[in-house]
Amino acid sequence: MPYLVTVVVFVGLLCAFDLILTLAIVRRLREHAALPASGRPKVPFTPPGTPLPEFTATALDGTAVTRAFFAGPTIVGLFSTTCASCRERLPEFAERVRPVDAGRVLAVIEGDRDEAEPFVTALSPVATLVVEPVKRPVSGAFGHPAFPSFYVVDEGAVVTASLLSPSELPAPARA
Repeated sequence: MPYLVTVVVFVGLLCAFDLILTLAIVRRLREHAALPASGRPKVPFTPPGTPLPEFTATALDGTAVTRAFFAGPTIVGLFSTTCASCRERLPEFAERVRPVDAGRVLAVIEGDRDEAEPFVTALSPVATLVVEPVKRPVSGAFGHPAFPSFYVVDEGAVVTASLLSPSELPAPARA
């Protein structure tokens, strides 16, 4: 008889645990259903219309990268050497910006210079490159971006678009 009581108590506790998990899943599904119509969660982007703060960095080719760098519409790609998604999006970004003048494309690679070598190799023909430690001048000017993230910045160093994918970038026009 004690075994039967033990089994009944165990089954009761297992059912209570299952009920708690089910209620947690239902709550998460309700939160998910309340997401914006685009179905995209909010990402910590610098919103369009935001002017970039003052910053100073030096590109790998020696070009000074400041707010003055944005003398015309510029595509900016932010990548991290520790981000698997960045490695996946790298070829798509390089191909998307290939028709654009490299002076109008800025790629910022956050991380160690040695680990950034695959990014440098892929992007050096199509972009001005900045490799910087975590949360340094250029990526810091964009706040706390998700990686990878993509921006279009106008000639006044004002963000005009914040994007998750290179495919969302405006159709490239030759400069």
